[in-house]
Amino acid sequence: MKNILCFYLLLISFNAYNQKLTLVNIEEKRSITGGWDYCTVELKPIGDEVRNFTYYKINEVKSATDSKGLNLMPENPEEYSYTYIPVTENLKINLQKASRSAATMAVNGSVSFIKPTEANGGIIKISGFRGKPEINLSPKGVAFAMYYYDKASLTKKSKVDLEKRMAEVEKLPESEQNFAYEINSLVNGMSYYSEEDLNKTLFFAFNGDNSNILGLEFEDAKGKKIAPVSTSITNKVHTYYFNDEILPSTKVILNMVSAKAVKIVPFVLVGLDLP
Repeated sequence: MKNILCFYLLLISFNAYNQKLTLVNIEEKRSITGGWDYCTVELKPIGDEVRNFTYYKINEVKSATDSKGLNLMPENPEEYSYTYIPVTENLKINLQKASRSAATMAVNGSVSFIKPTEANGGIIKISGFRGKPEINLSPKGVAFAMYYYDKASLTKKSKVDLEKRMAEVEKLPESEQNFAYEINSLVNGMSYYSEEDLNKTLFFAFNGDNSNILGLEFEDAKGKKIAPVSTSITNKVHTYYFNDEILPSTKVILNMVSAKAVKIVPFVLVGLDLP
């Protein structure tokens, strides 16, 4: 890559500032068969305004062409997921390879920024969940159900013969089976936890369309954040491990995408030097 350049996002500004988008890297991979060929454009928003948001993602890639006019859009464009900004992971756009004779490329699309708050409907605080195992905790009007599982509820399920449990899962509608399989995997893994571990671990599961869930956070009775030491997330099950025992007064904070929390910023990048 010849240069690292800085570009301005167009058309929308935050307060008095225009958000800047920096090109971090362009990587191309070419194989003899062409089966593994790709071009990845790596970008990073910079500037003070980034700190006003919590998550970002590539919202849409409208077009991508090289200087020879070759269309670089993939046949099956991917769906991008939100990235937690403090982690500082860069944004990546996956495209088809450019022409060997092309010198530059151009990309047109948009970035989605989001800062969930209680006011914009992006944050839902749920108290007393420790006393509500296997009860739907999700707010009204969403496309998913959220469940908390404690030691007692999982132990009760584990006492049912595995073959019988799996037979019951197979009787469910196909749309429900994936959730049920993951809960069974959670139950089967109970033997790996000590009594002390279970007192420091929280299990949540989401049934339905959970694509708008950004993540879970936790706070104590005084509103102080309680950070887990590690997290394990599958398609349906979220497991959080803590240093200390979780008190009944702990609140779970559901971060989710809401229309009022999202800012869409178009961008046009031109003259990107190919490697």
